Amino acid sequence: MMKNRNRLIVFTKEKLNKLKWDGKQRFYFAKNQEALCLGINKFSKTYYAHWSTTIVGEDGRLKSVGHKKQLGGFEIPLDEIKQKLRENIDKWKANSKRVGSAAEITLGDLVKSFIKYGLDGNRVRTRGKRLKYKQKTADGYKASLRSCILLEGQRSSQKYKDLFNQQISYKDTYITGAIKDVPLSKITREDFDKFMHVMQDFPVAANNALAACSVAFEWDMTLASKRLFKGTSNPCLRVVKYEVQKDKRHLDLETANQIRSYIENNIHKNNSIYQPHFLAYLILLIENGERQEDFQGLYWQEPNNIEAAKAKGCTGWLDLKNGTYYLIDSKNRKDALEDLSDNSIRILKKLNEMRYESLSWCIKSKWVFPCATDIENHITSNSYRWQRDRFFHKFGLATRELVRSRGKQKLYKYKCQYTFKHLRKTFATLYAKHKGDVATQKRMRHVTLEVTQNHYITEDTSDRKKVDIFSPKQELQHHKLAAVKGGKDD
Repeated sequence: MMKNRNRLIVFTKEKLNKLKWDGKQRFYFAKNQEALCLGINKFSKTYYAHWSTTIVGEDGRLKSVGHKKQLGGFEIPLDEIKQKLRENIDKWKANSKRVGSAAEITLGDLVKSFIKYGLDGNRVRTRGKRLKYKQKTADGYKASLRSCILLEGQRSSQKYKDLFNQQISYKDTYITGAIKDVPLSKITREDFDKFMHVMQDFPVAANNALAACSVAFEWDMTLASKRLFKGTSNPCLRVVKYEVQKDKRHLDLETANQIRSYIENNIHKNNSIYQPHFLAYLILLIENGERQEDFQGLYWQEPNNIEAAKAKGCTGWLDLKNGTYYLIDSKNRKDALEDLSDNSIRILKKLNEMRYESLSWCIKSKWVFPCATDIENHITSNSYRWQRDRFFHKFGLATRELVRSRGKQKLYKYKCQYTFKHLRKTFATLYAKHKGDVATQKRMRHVTLEVTQNHYITEDTSDRKKVDIFSPKQELQHHKLAAVKGGKDD
């Protein structure tokens, strides 16, 4: 319990007699007797026992709650008051701890605290300088923890609620209940083993939740004060994750070249359902292999104030004169300067020319890919979804089914078999055929070669020398493209 230093005094009868009411109720705390204080109001002086317990607030942080117990009036001798205090203080403290004390702090409390305070700070696992969490990473942790651990928020959490309410067989016994309710003072690695067992039908979600919990523990264990977990070892460590089937789907060279050819022949058309910005975005993803979020926030040129631009969402800029692009802060938290493919340069130069002609609506925007409804902001991962579905269907990368029909008007429901991320995997696979796996790891800026090989490259024993994805003209002279009609979506 916090005490005013001016009211922390040595208790003697002489000093206490001199204390007077000053218009407000005051408490004076004894220097020479633990847990003893004197309350003074307009009408009387009264001795109290005082102590505090620690509870967890709604935000997941530890809070001190003060308690007082009346010992008797000022007329009682001070020695009798002290004797009564010594005989009862341990019992009173024990009784108060049974109601919401630190002993009942749960994993759910730690997770709430991490979501509110940990994700706004520096990353726990970092190499070199201290770095803030990227927004996409923070959002991923929040979604996983809220859905799978706290069982709240998203609709998908309902299936997890139902799952943890069941009795599930585990090592000759049955388990039930959510891991969020396990006290931190008792939590062990086996609790997370049980959690993974219950989540066996949702291996990806289970792996993500385990990783997020591990980061939450590491964050809490670095706190100098208000630490919730008192253990010395992260209970998530060495918990076995599920082996998840790796998605290494990519476009074959034939399809990739058809798409590139279509874009080059149709980028100048502004009356197609496939807008020029969308087509330019596609060619960048296919031929340069960057992550979507790195290309979404590109400026046409280097900003005067990089930090201010970064605060607005700028991820980098183009240098069409030198045929390069620069990324400020990619996923590996490093900047990068990369060469644009020849075809990308031509497409982007054409798009820039169109800004002064048929695309004048975005001429004042600094963004290469401005939001159509607000040129002050760049596109997001959802901006081109409508066009993507129809474009991918044109090239056999999506299926569709008729929802309803009214005359010539037809409404379809699309289901993509590939996403924009598969364009990055396509780039990596084609690049590796020509440059090799190690060069591809460096180009993709992956931490380890294992990530590149296990998640991006599909091994091909064909002749590596015949593929050059950065020299379209040289490549296309040996490859006859299939004709693809453009424009209207049949």
